[in-house]
Amino acid sequence: MASTVFGMLAVLAVIVGVVMFLVLRRRPHTRVGAYATAVFSFLVAGVLAMGHFSFAGLESAALTTFAPADRATALPCEATVLRADKTGNKLNGRYIWWLRLRVTPRTGSPYEIERTARLTPAMGERLERGNVVLACLTAPADRTRIEIAALA
Repeated sequence: MASTVFGMLAVLAVIVGVVMFLVLRRRPHTRVGAYATAVFSFLVAGVLAMGHFSFAGLESAALTTFAPADRATALPCEATVLRADKTGNKLNGRYIWWLRLRVTPRTGSPYEIERTARLTPAMGERLERGNVVLACLTAPADRTRIEIAALA
């Protein structure tokens, strides 16, 4: 969600920069302002684009929640928190944490994945200590898709 907002604002900043440049460039007494406005608008667009890519990377690695149809076919498993690191990013008042998990399905061999999750401070500190085992669900077709109800 946040990546979409940053991306839309970046596109708007580029459009505003181009329009202001074309409008102000026509008059000789506003030509310098046209270049200054364009440079400033493109710098703002670049910063917003970096925010878009930063949040998009975090969102793509985030823990997902399953739709009811997916939840009905999901397989139960356990996720052991091997490592939890707090990032500097905050979204809606919660810090985003990188989690290294060992997923142990009921059938099959365990495997390790990395995900991000928005956690309350108490939950983050609990996971940071390690050796926490959480119940989870995994998609049968894609073992990397997991849902942990305790972290939702």
